[in-house]
Amino acid sequence: MASNPTTQPSTDAAAEPFDILAFEDAEAADLRIKHPITGAPTTMVVQLAGPEHPVRRRIVLARQRRMRAQLAQTGELQVTDPEEDELDELELLVACTLGWRGAAQPYSPAAARDAFNDPRRRWLRDQVQRGLKDRQFFTRSCVPG
Repeated sequence: MASNPTTQPSTDAAAEPFDILAFEDAEAADLRIKHPITGAPTTMVVQLAGPEHPVRRRIVLARQRRMRAQLAQTGELQVTDPEEDELDELELLVACTLGWRGAAQPYSPAAARDAFNDPRRRWLRDQVQRGLKDRQFFTRSCVPG
């Protein structure tokens, strides 16, 4: 029978205890965009709001409040239209994109909206979405040195 490492106590008496205070959630992080064909890193870096960034938290909490209000009002969880979901996701991507550098196109919220909404640039939208969903991407060490 295999042991479960998440529930088994350590048998290594010399092991240092894990310091949970040595890591923290970053408010923002830089996502290096990869070439859509080769996967090689490009010069483009997109700064993304982390899960604890005030703008992102406000949007996520507003979504949850709307869903709960609908549930409380009707007693049923409403299924949303996929097109509305995609537009909602676009708004989150634009709001959570704090800027970019290293791109031929200068950053602005309108430029981000245009790029993320362009069906020919879905590769860019997908990379940014994956970055936003990766909680570990926004975790950093806070131990000096």
